[in-house]
Amino acid sequence: MNRNNKNRNILFVAGGTGGHIFPALAVYEFLHNSNVNLLFATDKRGLNNKELYKLDPYLINAKGFEGKSIMRKIFSICLLFFSFIKSFIFLKRKKISIVIGFGSYVQVPFVLAALLLNKKILLHEGNAVIGRANRIFWKYINIRTSAFNLDSLNINTITVGMPVRKEILKLYDNKYSSPKKKQNVNLVILGGSQGSELLSLKLCNCIIKLPKNLKNRLIIAHQVRANDLKRVKENYKKNNIKSKVQIFIEDISKHLEEASLVISRAGSSTIWENSIAGIPAAYFPIFNSVGDHQFKNADVFRKKEAAWIFSEKDLDEGRFFKFLIKTLDNYKILNKKAIKNRRLASPNATKDISNLIMRL
Repeated sequence: MNRNNKNRNILFVAGGTGGHIFPALAVYEFLHNSNVNLLFATDKRGLNNKELYKLDPYLINAKGFEGKSIMRKIFSICLLFFSFIKSFIFLKRKKISIVIGFGSYVQVPFVLAALLLNKKILLHEGNAVIGRANRIFWKYINIRTSAFNLDSLNINTITVGMPVRKEILKLYDNKYSSPKKKQNVNLVILGGSQGSELLSLKLCNCIIKLPKNLKNRLIIAHQVRANDLKRVKENYKKNNIKSKVQIFIEDISKHLEEASLVISRAGSSTIWENSIAGIPAAYFPIFNSVGDHQFKNADVFRKKEAAWIFSEKDLDEGRFFKFLIKTLDNYKILNKKAIKNRRLASPNATKDISNLIMRL
């Protein structure tokens, strides 16, 4: 490491949801032993993450205004102004040299302040469509990186993939083994960091209708909404289905390592973690996500025959139920999806972004 780096102060900025926090923490941890000083900023939601909480992050208030009412947009702009003043003072006081942004409106006041103070900036776009918080500054910053290949309008963007947690990265060398007849079938169901009604009780009610011979083989790790926790547990118990039902699955790497199939939302971090783990995945994108980014994320993998995409209508009208019956007993289909999913993985994303940061 160059000796000139020892007084460099680098600020990581990420929104308070898992999709922003996990990739930011992956790079943060990779650089932790480097000869640089690392700081973190987020919003109050980020304190729910135990790892981030330990870092004592600087908290900022920022609200997105896309799709909001006029009054909420005005409130968002006023909040942004005050947050910008705080960010400007923070960057000056902490003598920040480089700002690293992983999306969400939390980064906007910091990036704006960094531009005015002539600081170095690297922004990472995790989705298949560039978000507004990144799009505002994309052409003005030093380095642009992305998880997906963005469209041709976004020139000078380096596609590196998505940084993933180190415990997930260890799964890249594992070999997927699909369940054969009479073997256990391990399902991992993830509703996203904000919880999902669709992937909680509604999906549970679909699973308990499966044929008895299949239900008897199921072992389920199910992340549910708090409101559905009790009923989902009771439903699985009544149907003699082995399950671990939680509001948040702490030991996710263990479950992904054993998974026969993962069913989840289509946030970028989730998709790339499933790809690293090399397991078949069925995605239920949020239908009203900003820029339809969740569908576009999953569609990149679907077009490569590396994943399936379903909607709430597919669950309501029985198509997903038929999919489960057809697929969970077809080890050839599962193996094929697992292989193609792993081929799209980017195991070097954390290292590549870290190297780009150090270039700054």
